[in-house]
Amino acid sequence: MESKFFLVLLLLVLGFLLPFLIFLMRNLRNILPYLYVTARIRAKEARLIKPDTMDEMINAGSVAEIASILENSDYAFAMQGLVLDSAESIEDLLTRQTADIYSEIAKMLPANVKNVFSFLQQQWDVHNMKTILRGVRSGLTDEQMLSRTVRFGELDAEVLKKMAEATSIEELIPLFEATRYEQVSGMLSSYEQEQSLLCLEVMLDKVLLETMWDRVTADRELQPLQPGLAARIDALNLKIVFRAKRDHLLFGDIEKYLIAGGDLYASLPGLAFDEVDETGALLAEFEGTAFYKPLMDALPEHEKSGSLAPLEKALDETALAIGKDSSIKQPYGIAPILGYLSLKDTETRNIRAISRAKEAGMVPETIREFVLRV
Repeated sequence: MESKFFLVLLLLVLGFLLPFLIFLMRNLRNILPYLYVTARIRAKEARLIKPDTMDEMINAGSVAEIASILENSDYAFAMQGLVLDSAESIEDLLTRQTADIYSEIAKMLPANVKNVFSFLQQQWDVHNMKTILRGVRSGLTDEQMLSRTVRFGELDAEVLKKMAEATSIEELIPLFEATRYEQVSGMLSSYEQEQSLLCLEVMLDKVLLETMWDRVTADRELQPLQPGLAARIDALNLKIVFRAKRDHLLFGDIEKYLIAGGDLYASLPGLAFDEVDETGALLAEFEGTAFYKPLMDALPEHEKSGSLAPLEKALDETALAIGKDSSIKQPYGIAPILGYLSLKDTETRNIRAISRAKEAGMVPETIREFVLRV
């Protein structure tokens, strides 16, 4: 009788624990492939340049002094064989080291999750195509342009080479038809009208981020990336909105450039955009969003200077903070990898901005306005 009681009790306990054990096994199956990678990523994150070192670069007397500071960082290995005496040479270093980082992380990933990381390679296609656009516009040689690209994307090398050989933007634009960014190939008249690369670069971002958003919302493996990607899309859409208001455009003029994704896209057509005269008047429309307070804090500086830079910096820093918070809340999986790469990209962006500003003779107080803090 007693043994039957214990048997029944054991069955009840097992029945109670079974759902928990199934849940635990499923989570372990999702976590285990990332354990090694996450440990390596956390170690790399700890070696990112600290704020006080970034301030040291801001206060440096020259680009050469910035290079000297970088010798005591993770950039030291990539510096071999480079003479860092200009902002351009610093950018070459950043490009080289960034390619190494992405290649290293790609090799870390277990085979069954490598397809997740391939999702990121598209960003480098856009980076490379923007590099070619700016290089052709500036009259650089094809060798100079190709040396500034990061060979980590999915775009065929021959297509990129052919783009770099174009002698004008008018010759380059039709070449986009051979890529997944074929929408750009039909924008020759927009470029000729505006005489600016902005419309082409915005379209590249739109195609890239809409593709990424569709994958993130459809693929369960990628869903942890949704908060950070939504914030990134929202920030870019708000930049388009603010720039259009500054330039006295109508909402209809920019609607085709807005990125279909994120948390704010659906509400943008309902803005009182055409009814208000100033950028600041639009901010009330975003009350209740994560961007509202940072934008309001940056508004006095915008109104004082007339520049959108304080508002755009607030947007960038907010989007980065949301992405970082998302990676912390999801300590295993793809989110920490994306969180680290986002911080790494911000670091290289800051170093590039500091070196360019230093070469232009800007004072530290002004340079600090260009540096993102997360």
